[in-house]
Amino acid sequence: MSEPSPAEFRTMVEGIFSDIPFVREIGLRLHDFDLEQQTLSAKFDLNPKLIGNHFQNILHGGVIATALDTVGGLTAMVAAYQRMGGAIGWDEKIQRLIRLGTVDMRVDYLKPGRGQHFVCDGKILRVGNKLVVSRMELHNDRDELIATGTATFLY
Repeated sequence: MSEPSPAEFRTMVEGIFSDIPFVREIGLRLHDFDLEQQTLSAKFDLNPKLIGNHFQNILHGGVIATALDTVGGLTAMVAAYQRMGGAIGWDEKIQRLIRLGTVDMRVDYLKPGRGQHFVCDGKILRVGNKLVVSRMELHNDRDELIATGTATFLY
């Protein structure tokens, strides 16, 4: 198989994102990503099954962590792909990218997860030969910062 064009790679990332069962379960959908800037964002809507505190009507912390981890991981995948460049053949790139996994993640819950819509953004802090560090933020529909995350991914 030959190296995909940027448009084909974008379609591939969109497919990977939408194929994650838990991502579909919480309704997280890819909003945008920029190959050049190595940024990615996704959004989801409040749904009764995502509530952690039904007295306060706020998101479950696990949903917040899932959104941060997913966006950070896909952002890391884009960055790792670009880091490998032309030095590695497509088959080896694919093998490394499909093994990408979270090795460490810190979540800071800054405000209760209130809102009707949420956007999670990810950007790259560092890309190495085997590790990628991503920074993620979750905002509600009032643009309040709900949570941040920093994660390290192995590829």
